[in-house]
Amino acid sequence: MFGAMTTKLCPIGVDLGGTYLRMAQLGWTAKSVYLYAVGCEKKPDDIESGSADWQRWAAKATRDLAKKCGFKGRRIVTALPSQDVFIDEVRMARMSEDKTGEAVMAKVRQRLPFDGADAMVKHVTVEPAGSKNGEVDVLVMAAARLKVDRHLAIYEKAALDIQVISVWPFAMANSFVEFFSRRRDEQDKVAMLMDVATDNTNIVICRNRDLLFARVIPMGFHHLTGDEAIGRLISEIDACSRYFESTCGGARIGRLVFLSGQHTDPRLCEKLAEMARRMQIPAQIGDVLGAVEVRPACASFIERRDSQIDWSIAFGLSLSGLNR
Repeated sequence: MFGAMTTKLCPIGVDLGGTYLRMAQLGWTAKSVYLYAVGCEKKPDDIESGSADWQRWAAKATRDLAKKCGFKGRRIVTALPSQDVFIDEVRMARMSEDKTGEAVMAKVRQRLPFDGADAMVKHVTVEPAGSKNGEVDVLVMAAARLKVDRHLAIYEKAALDIQVISVWPFAMANSFVEFFSRRRDEQDKVAMLMDVATDNTNIVICRNRDLLFARVIPMGFHHLTGDEAIGRLISEIDACSRYFESTCGGARIGRLVFLSGQHTDPRLCEKLAEMARRMQIPAQIGDVLGAVEVRPACASFIERRDSQIDWSIAFGLSLSGLNR
């Protein structure tokens, strides 16, 4: 009885990517996190992402999943697709938070693939280990206001209430910390997280929940048709790790975590394991579905055999409402 009284639900995490719409709602008791409700729908092949037809499809699919999959409440936490978020790093002198925002915008304005006057910008200040001269690294994430407004309209049409529009690197870090970094000796290690989607691969480097680096590689499962393509992706991932370690002031990556289902491409897993051996660090597959109790009502909405569907971002978005 007392366990039931302490059960709480997170908001619904909505991961609307270029190919799939994923929705997940996690709950927690005093002892564990569990999957309360889940739903997924694939975008029709004849609809172009970002188009008016896509917007109508996304609104209807979100509304339909919210009704049929047993979600509770209307509160959602969502994030823009990774291809809609510009990410860069800049090094600059330490200054107040207000001045940092202005200085960051001045540095990246010319690099943005859209009008800087129409940009919504978030920055995270990272102090490199061994930093001298008061310099800090700043991770910059920006999106065009038009694309943010488009997402707001989707969820308004779906009759859902947006609690937060987050960004995918925070969601990946949330899933990693909650499910794969619970031991005290793991929490100070720098970890490199990888999420291979249909058309791109998301890379995050973090220390616990502190973001240190993020990058989108424009290669995903759709492109991995042979050993040569897999080799190119590994080279891109390796380049991210080498760039980070060369610019971070001495910090070293201590773990590799491939956020994926258990039945992903074994050739890719083998190449990632080889990369980890070269770096002399441990590597693991982080299957978020395997890390939670899946309630029986959810089982029929999950296709475990489809290795191209990863739930780490949807879970991480839902987890942002977890306060214990």
